[in-house]
Amino acid sequence: MLKTMVLMASLLSLFGCSSGNTPVNENDTITHFSLSEGGGMNRFSGYSYIVEETKEGKVHFIFDEGYPDEKELMIDDHAVFDSLQAIILKYKMYKYKSNYQPKFDVLDGTSWHLYVTYASGKDISAGGYMAGPDGYRAAISEIIQCLQHWKDMPGVSNDVVSFIYEYGPERYTMERKDDHVVITVDNEKTGEHQVIERELTVLDDLRVLFNIDRLKMNGTRSENLDFEYTPWMYDITYSNGMHYHYESYDRDYKCGYTESLQFFISNCIEGKGERDHYIYY
Repeated sequence: MLKTMVLMASLLSLFGCSSGNTPVNENDTITHFSLSEGGGMNRFSGYSYIVEETKEGKVHFIFDEGYPDEKELMIDDHAVFDSLQAIILKYKMYKYKSNYQPKFDVLDGTSWHLYVTYASGKDISAGGYMAGPDGYRAAISEIIQCLQHWKDMPGVSNDVVSFIYEYGPERYTMERKDDHVVITVDNEKTGEHQVIERELTVLDDLRVLFNIDRLKMNGTRSENLDFEYTPWMYDITYSNGMHYHYESYDRDYKCGYTESLQFFISNCIEGKGERDHYIYY
């Protein structure tokens, strides 16, 4: 969810800080809808909802609430966009400002973000920290209630199909088979080669780990370094077709998460079966 909220914050900055958004009407067609709220001391507080039209013309839902074990849904029916648009028009959400702040400083508060795009090119970009326009809470509540209908539908599978992790000379590969996982361990420096079989629950744990540590991202960081840092990389593919590949060095702000992955992989290789203990804080 944190990743989604960082994305929302970036979008807010990109689309400016004007006093309002472009007016929309019932004839405008939504192509993307995002609503999220979170913050405070509880790491898994809040929620994130994304509804968007895919290139194939389907409607893709992502529901993320509390403990980050995302649910996804893919359907043909576009009725959800009409329902969301009706709420937007009812509460005149297109008039929302891009940023609302409280009159007094608040620590460990919550923030909310709304981002909507239309086929016409119009968009709504709004958000705030412990503040918002009149009636925004009622609007958000109605949106959440509206989405509940689709949230209750059976979701699509997003099982991990394959996973590759490299850290320095070490390379770990996990492949899903019918009833087990094959883990291959290679060390370029020592020449070690090892093949291990584990239960499928290993990949379930990996999926949750990627949600918790917000590791679903693509990118490469290869800036010139003054010192020699250890390179690391991961590559993960899901059964729903999603794929993420990230490469970097120890100095990257995400390097702490290598500890999560290292601990997770060690448990898998040693067969300890410990769950939830590899989560990085």
